[in-house]
This record gives sequence, structure tokens and C-alpha cells, in this order.
Amino acid sequence: MLAFILCLAACFSGDVAVGQGGDTYSLQLQGYVWNHSTLSALVVTTENESWWNPSYVNDTLRAVGQWNNALEAYAGNYTDYAYLANLKINPRVSSEIRPGYDLYISWVESSISNMSDEVGLAQTFIRGDNTIINCTITLAAKTNHGVALSATDMQNIALHEVGHGLGLGHSNYTGDLMYSLYRLGDSPVAVSTLNVYGVAAVFGWMPNPSGFLPISGWFKQNSVSLSAQNYGYLWVAPENSPPQSLADNVVVQFLVLMWGLLLHPEIGLPVAGLILLFVVLVLIPRKRKPTVKVDS
Repeated sequence: MLAFILCLAACFSGDVAVGQGGDTYSLQLQGYVWNHSTLSALVVTTENESWWNPSYVNDTLRAVGQWNNALEAYAGNYTDYAYLANLKINPRVSSEIRPGYDLYISWVESSISNMSDEVGLAQTFIRGDNTIINCTITLAAKTNHGVALSATDMQNIALHEVGHGLGLGHSNYTGDLMYSLYRLGDSPVAVSTLNVYGVAAVFGWMPNPSGFLPISGWFKQNSVSLSAQNYGYLWVAPENSPPQSLADNVVVQFLVLMWGLLLHPEIGLPVAGLILLFVVLVLIPRKRKPTVKVDS
């Protein structure tokens, strides 16, 4: 799940694999695995709702495309994990829920929780042997303060939740896609080497499918960390990069966010009071000091 507060960054780098405070970059795993490598995703539209924006579909399809790009790039760069080239997510768009899909992606109008501003939630359903049946992903169109998510926000959040759908938990690094907090209006984010390294562990049965069961015999990790690999961000195809428009400008997004917050009385009234006090203090005429003649 993803709450909106802190930030993610998105540019390719080859930084040393050391996280905050000198700790190693690490990523939690959910402990569940898929038993097939071609995953189907159903993107369910909500066209009869007044808050619905058709662009949400393209934002989400680009997020799925980013994951496919990253898996392919990682497989090409690290020969030990070349099997990930055969891991794909195939999306389909529908106006209604249909059975038989692995991932289900849909939207609600506002924050998923009234207690915190959760704008994304992934729920994984499993069998008794820890294989995944399916995963439902819910994305919010607005925060609980009524601030609408931009195209970049929607894509970043969908990217994070699809990561959960692949079996990943949360990262310990604030700059990573799978960090649990997100600052609304931030830059586009990319899939990291840490993220795909985690996916490689979840799909570690792929080189030897006959040894898939029992899962407890090979999948014993509850987290992964980078040691021999550098932490970096993986390639994104141009068609899967978020579109840049005036609405995606950081200054514009900040102003829109502030305006949305000020519309709420519990925030707007105190701010208006402070502004009024400032204006009054500025406009109150000051007592003029007497002047004297210093020379003739």
C-alpha cells in the first residue's frame, strides 16, 4: 500500500549500494510466489462516475509497460537472471470485471483509508501452499483532502502497487519505488535494480520449473539486499514515460495542492486569519518620529 507524503526520484544512476545512514539497500518480500511467468492484468474502468478521468487507464498501462521494460533490461544486464526476460505482464482494459485474471486494477474516488491518506492498495490472495491466486489493486483518484492526482502521480502509484502484485514488500530507501510513502506532485520514478532483484527471488523457480514444489524448499527469503550489484534505475521506453505538460510542472502542482488544501475550512480559515493579521499590521499607520534640522 502507498501513502502520500515523502518523495521518489527517477533517473538512471550507478550509485554504490549503501542506503540511509550507511545501511544496505534492502527490500521486503511478501513470502508468496506465482506459479506461472506470464501474468494477465485486467484494468477495470469506472466510466459512469463523475470523477472518472480516461487518462487513468493510460497512466496505468504505462506503469505496466515500465515493469516489462525493467524486467527485460535487467535480464539483459545480468546473465544469472536472464530468465526474467520470459516474465511478462499482459494488460487488458475492460468496463467490467471478468474472471480468470492474475492482477485486477481499478479505481475509487478518494483516499482508500479515512485514517491516513492511502492512495494505493494491493491485496494478494493465496493458496495454502503460498502460491498466489490473484491480486487486486485499488488506486485513488484524489487524496482525502480532495486533491486530484496528476498523470505522473497516478503512474508512480500504479507502478508501486504492481510491484506488490509481483510479490514485493517495501524498501528501506526513501528514493526507491517500493518505499511506503510518497510525496504528491513528485517526479517520475523508475524501477530500480533492487526491485527487480526482489522479483528475481520471487520467480527463482523459473530456471528449474520442475522444482517449484514444495515452495518452502527453495523460497526461504523474507527480504533481499544488494551486495554484488550497484543500486540504479532501469531503462524506461519513451512510450512508457509520463507525459510532460503544464499540469506536471512542479510549481503548478504545488499551487494546485495548496489551493486544494485551502478549500478545507480546518486549514483555510487559520491561514486566512494569519494573512488578515499580516495585512492589518502592514496597513496600520506608524507614528512619525520628530525631525530636527542638522545644519543651515
